[in-house]
Amino acid sequence: MITILSFVIALGILVFVHELGHFLVAKWSGIRVERFSVGMPPRMVGFKYGETDYCLSWIPFGGYVKMAGQADVGSDEITGAPWEFPSKSVWTRMAVVAAGPFMNFLFAFVALAFLYAAYGIDTSESTVIDPEENSVAQAVGLLRGDEIVSVDGEKTDNSYRLMEALEGAASGQVQLVVQREGKLFDFTLPAIGEEGYGLRLMLPPTVGQVVQGEPAATVGLLEGDEIVEVDGVAVISWSDMSREIRRHPDRQITLVWERAGVRMQGLITPRSFSEGDSEIGRIGIGLQEGIRHHVGIGRALELGLLGVYTSSLMILDFLGQLFQGDRSTEELGGPLRIAQMAGETAEQGAKSFISFLAMLSVNLAIINLLPIPVLDGGHLMLFSVEAIMRRPLSVRLQERIQTAGGAVMLFIVALVLFNDLNQMVFHHIVELFQ
Repeated sequence: MITILSFVIALGILVFVHELGHFLVAKWSGIRVERFSVGMPPRMVGFKYGETDYCLSWIPFGGYVKMAGQADVGSDEITGAPWEFPSKSVWTRMAVVAAGPFMNFLFAFVALAFLYAAYGIDTSESTVIDPEENSVAQAVGLLRGDEIVSVDGEKTDNSYRLMEALEGAASGQVQLVVQREGKLFDFTLPAIGEEGYGLRLMLPPTVGQVVQGEPAATVGLLEGDEIVEVDGVAVISWSDMSREIRRHPDRQITLVWERAGVRMQGLITPRSFSEGDSEIGRIGIGLQEGIRHHVGIGRALELGLLGVYTSSLMILDFLGQLFQGDRSTEELGGPLRIAQMAGETAEQGAKSFISFLAMLSVNLAIINLLPIPVLDGGHLMLFSVEAIMRRPLSVRLQERIQTAGGAVMLFIVALVLFNDLNQMVFHHIVELFQ
């Protein structure tokens, strides 16, 4: 019930925000809006206020704003009235269409900024680093496992202060004091450009959340335990530990951990999960919650904007790799996986759920901007052609383009639903017969 309810709430909020963008710009442009619907037809409940019917519809996947003179196919509803959508300039129509994705970006920005302002930044007390290969940090002699004690004389007692100090000093040389094997060493980082220093933080392999019913809980791991060895391989960071566990899906291994200075061990079998074309192992643990560093409103707004930007880049990078064949379509998730994530984040609390909504909103915005007919990006593409040609495409050609776009979308929907069922349902059915 939590999963279903959180999924409905998440989808309802994001669809409402998206359609609100179309609605507000349409009204501002003098376009008559006949219906504002969260959900797709048939209509379930609603009310009429002024010229607009505000309603909820039965099919929960999506929503729409029906404007005067806007027909699903063809132009039989167009009368030439000044309040009709087709009567407006191509630039106004583009603004109405682009307002939906823009509102999703804006929602994500506001949500992230609120989280940073209300909760601060979760940071780690660890300032242990791992220089990237062929990086500036490696070139000056920094080694994996070095702990940065201070930057330009400013003490760095957590990872946020470390990153903040490096950002503030990035325009010139940076003096570091580093602790290595109990001794202090001085290093000088040169002034850098956009490539950065190449410093990666090493989070300690300390257990945070332990999911009940998963292998970690079964073997007796508790929050605060520090994992030191996985299948005979010593680990000193969370990434080391995670990498080794992922290598052993459905295979029994020995896990060694420390609790209050006492070394313990047990046999554990990581559960197998599909990731692209390969299987990985997981034992059901999460990172230990870090210390909380509070920030001001200005910094919260800045971090909110940065969060939307970096999330967008990650999604675009994934799509680029997908089209180039470097990533598998099996990684695409649909409504079942979204519902699962909605339920999981809702159980973790308001902070996790709002963060999930922000990331999903960015996803929705970018997907809608793809140049596929029937999506906002497809409409923007057709309007751009109209602006260049200074006349709209013929009705017949527009109908054919929309039909092709609808076919593409049906294929994508079928693909992501199959991926969801394959990874969340079919997998368990196969296990029953093994």
